[in-house]
Amino acid sequence: MKTRTLTSIFILVLAVLFIVGGCATRKKAISFEEAAEIQSGKWVDEHAAIEKLVVWYPDGRYEYYRDLQQESLVYYGISEIYESWRDSEGVLWYRAHYQDNVGREGYMLVKISNSDNTFEWIQTEKNKMIEEWKYPVVGYAYYIYYRQN
Repeated sequence: MKTRTLTSIFILVLAVLFIVGGCATRKKAISFEEAAEIQSGKWVDEHAAIEKLVVWYPDGRYEYYRDLQQESLVYYGISEIYESWRDSEGVLWYRAHYQDNVGREGYMLVKISNSDNTFEWIQTEKNKMIEEWKYPVVGYAYYIYYRQN
């Protein structure tokens, strides 16, 4: 009887741990529109060699500039979000397909901090999809920008 009771308790404890662990890592889906709104704005990387400022619009359009005054446009394009979620820490993630005016096209995996002030992404060209946040990887480019106040 004791063995049976201990086994039942053990199985119950394991089940609870499994359920709690699963909830902690679960993705909370958010709308593409909400993700696009959060990414919208001016993002700065003053240490970038060429593109110091990127401006994102709620409709998915983006523009890269050499300077912070938006006087020297480098290129522009559009991205379309096709999956978006927040993780258990409140970090916004999304996957998008992009295409720019200089002929580049590919996929992005984006991570925006839970404060919505740090914008990181990895991207590929030639339509290679990104399955996980992993870099450095040959064929992936990594970027980090900070919200301009």
